Amino acid sequence: GREEVCVLLPTGMEAIEAWRSPYAAGHRTFKWKIGVNSLAQELAWFLDLMGGLPEDAMVRLDANGGLTWDAAGCWLEVCDRFPNVEFLEQPLPPEQFEAMQNLQQHYRTAIALDESVAHLRDLEACYAAGWRGIFVVKVAIAGSPQRLRAFCRQPGVDVVLSSVFETAIGQKYILQHLARSLMPGQNLRVPGFGVNHWFAESALDHPDFDHQWQSLKPSCNTDSPMIG
Repeated sequence: GREEVCVLLPTGMEAIEAWRSPYAAGHRTFKWKIGVNSLAQELAWFLDLMGGLPEDAMVRLDANGGLTWDAAGCWLEVCDRFPNVEFLEQPLPPEQFEAMQNLQQHYRTAIALDESVAHLRDLEACYAAGWRGIFVVKVAIAGSPQRLRAFCRQPGVDVVLSSVFETAIGQKYILQHLARSLMPGQNLRVPGFGVNHWFAESALDHPDFDHQWQSLKPSCNTDSPMIG
């Protein structure tokens, strides 16, 4: 069966309708990048998007560190009205870590760190500094799987695994194997791998893919670093 992934919507007003096809195919988690157009325009599009989405669809907003303090507050205030906003990702640049901690305490909507935690040392530093929001973990570039596993098993660590446009084999390895070994028994967030529709034909959808995957799987070593 197809694993559930977070589907990346196009930026701008196209997102208002773009969720319909993947939703019909069974996907329920969507990501929309913000901070691309004006705040007023994006908030208007967002309200249109949320007005059309079914209640069982979740939305992640990703600012890529591109918001001001005031804009981040506006977004979070609006997001707090929608229980199906899962989180706002990286509202401010990495150097504004304390400001993001402050925001996290004043709004219901969760905040996720992405650019702030590109590598394991960043994940560990933010956790040590008290971050108890969500960590976006790019497994393919994070570093040592042993250290990553130890990090993910600490109390209060809330992780979403994310894509860096790995090969289909790399995605399948992370989705089916690493996710469970990193956080056994935990209720995992939907991983952010919904990028296959940006390619002409996804290898994951190819009829021979499962056969190829099964033939490769025994040679995968859990403790070697992921290479996309």
